[in-house]
Amino acid sequence: MGIMKRLMASLLAVTMVAGFALSVSAADVKFSGSYYVLGATANDWGLNKEDRTTASLYAQRLRVGTDFKVAEGLTLTTQFDALEGRWGQFGRYQNEEMSRGTAGGWNGADGTNDSKNISFDRAYVTFAVPYGSFRVGRGSAGNWGTKFANQDGDSDQIAYTGNLGNWTLGWKIEKGYESVADGVNWNTNHSQADGDTDKYEISGIYKFKGGSAGLKIAYNRDARKTYNGAGPDTGYKKEYVAFQPYVQATLGPVFLEAELNYNTGQANDYEDNNVIGHDDRNLRGMSAYLHGKVNMGPAYFGALYAYVSGQDPKSKTVNSGGDGGRAWDQNNLILWGYYANKWAGMLGGGNGALYGQTGYDYIAMTNAHELKAYAGFNPTPKWNIQGSVAYAVADKTAPTNGINQADYVDHKYGTEVDLTASYKIFDNLTYTVGFGYLWAGDYFKGTNKNANVDDTYLLLNKLDLTF
Repeated sequence: MGIMKRLMASLLAVTMVAGFALSVSAADVKFSGSYYVLGATANDWGLNKEDRTTASLYAQRLRVGTDFKVAEGLTLTTQFDALEGRWGQFGRYQNEEMSRGTAGGWNGADGTNDSKNISFDRAYVTFAVPYGSFRVGRGSAGNWGTKFANQDGDSDQIAYTGNLGNWTLGWKIEKGYESVADGVNWNTNHSQADGDTDKYEISGIYKFKGGSAGLKIAYNRDARKTYNGAGPDTGYKKEYVAFQPYVQATLGPVFLEAELNYNTGQANDYEDNNVIGHDDRNLRGMSAYLHGKVNMGPAYFGALYAYVSGQDPKSKTVNSGGDGGRAWDQNNLILWGYYANKWAGMLGGGNGALYGQTGYDYIAMTNAHELKAYAGFNPTPKWNIQGSVAYAVADKTAPTNGINQADYVDHKYGTEVDLTASYKIFDNLTYTVGFGYLWAGDYFKGTNKNANVDDTYLLLNKLDLTF
């Protein structure tokens, strides 16, 4: 009897697996993604003449997205990153004896934990409904309008997009943090004490001939520091609204785009204002971007202005202007350059200066005004050569709220010149070489007036594959 039960269970399992395989094989599966390898040499990246360091490295990342079209109007989408890191970080035996198993040990931070080499970032279902579609799961977040301030992040969300003629309307609910079962005893006597982080968005985009214009309004609520029921009530929440209009237009050979992001609300809304030092604090912040480009046959030129507000050390209002974003492709090789600052580390750290958002895996533009002009030429459809010059200063000399750096020496980040050349080996494979030089300003002295700031240069070569 026991043998028969096991046999039936085995047959049932095989049948279920076969049925699942048949269902999946019936789906229309499409793959997309990218892979890059870059090599970089960053000279005196700390910008300190007394402690000159040169970083030479290789890095890579594989990104794979998969769309499973289960039925007409119904799609499951996933995305993962793999082997993202500097070369030499991943497991490799240190010598021949170890490869034979006669000794143990690995080079690199990952050790023998191969699971660290793969990070699943997105999984969501999209399904059509009358006049639009829903997207439910963990998907793309932080992207809107122009590429300026785009984060290319991920969040757990429910989103709806509706199409009405030239209008695209949408709303989204994002869950940034959920406090249930995290070990915190939230006091339910307080209406603010849920401990969650949530975001609610509504948006509208109008498409016209040659461009589009849109507005997104987002309400952000962070209650992670509300009262937990132990001791005096020191809890508070953070609430603010973001207004984000943008416009993009092509007028003959001229392309124009602009974006404004304005945040207003409360940074510290205390539950109990009777406690000494519990003063509610307002939140304000802004970032702005203006870009123009002119195409003249195989040549082009353009200019841009970018701004992210900084913290006034004399103001009790907390600045929250966001940042320039890691997906902004008009950035420089050195100043807030995504790849260099991600893999070589934070520029100017030798003197303790802070020049960008450091709460992520990249150094984004914050507390700054930047002016940039560039020009390029395409000798053939496969070649592109571009040169640019950028000048940047800090909006406020004290870079961050909560750090006593009001006596920063200067507000000049410096002047940067970049030259890049790229060649399409295949339509989907591009090789790029670049050289950037920064005449570093005295902002990088930080609070040390006697510091000797040094200039830096960056050599970069990069292979990009898209599919």
